Amino acid sequence: MISYQADLAKSIEMKTCANEIHTSRTHFHDEVSIGLIEKGSCRTEINHHAFTLSARTLLVIPSGTVHHCQPIDVKNWCFKMVYIRESWFTKISDGRICNGSIYSKLKPDTFDYILNTFKQLEERLMYGEMVSSPLIELMDVMDWQEHSSMKQGPKTEISEKIIEIKQYLSKNYLNKITLENLSELAGINKYQLIRRFYSYTGLTPQKYLINLRINAAKKKLQNHEAIIGVAAASRFYDQSHFDKYFKAYTGVSPMRYCSN
Repeated sequence: MISYQADLAKSIEMKTCANEIHTSRTHFHDEVSIGLIEKGSCRTEINHHAFTLSARTLLVIPSGTVHHCQPIDVKNWCFKMVYIRESWFTKISDGRICNGSIYSKLKPDTFDYILNTFKQLEERLMYGEMVSSPLIELMDVMDWQEHSSMKQGPKTEISEKIIEIKQYLSKNYLNKITLENLSELAGINKYQLIRRFYSYTGLTPQKYLINLRINAAKKKLQNHEAIIGVAAASRFYDQSHFDKYFKAYTGVSPMRYCSN
């Protein structure tokens, strides 16, 4: 089971997943992600650093950070993830929380308190109520636990050419873009570009581009735009093509995402 809830301002979204593959793709989000593993364990890769995470783990993934999570036993797997607009996260955390921390093996009473905070947040989202109070409580707990957290590791040093390509993709992802365009911009052949881009980001340029389009499509669907129109505006061939990729990146079909 996978479900999504969002506030009316679209500043925060919560994803709940139980006994189901929540995404099959290595990906990134525009928002800061705060995840809580309730049950089971998973193999996770964040910025080329591998971790095995288990129940009673809380983690913060910075916006734009490429990551992948694979449950070890999908039939014994439950987690919640909160996506928070970065500017709002910075404001609420007030600089106290290290954006990129992993809080593993939380004490049972601390875990229960955090889980209850997530449930309060989920309930408030469901009924359209203010969510700042449980979020601030969550930040307070994370602040208390910061001394015992581990870091996800430094980001890979990135070349100026790859930075230029990322910026170009971020500005032009709704236009037609080919590897030939990008290799000409970078001044290297397309095979070198693919290798270097993957080495720095963990994604090929094409997959990075698709990820940008899916993130933009989610925002359009949150604003109640028609699925067929979103598919075309996001430069997918047709709705079937869009459905396939949207589910691969989010765990649900566009129709199911809208029904949430």
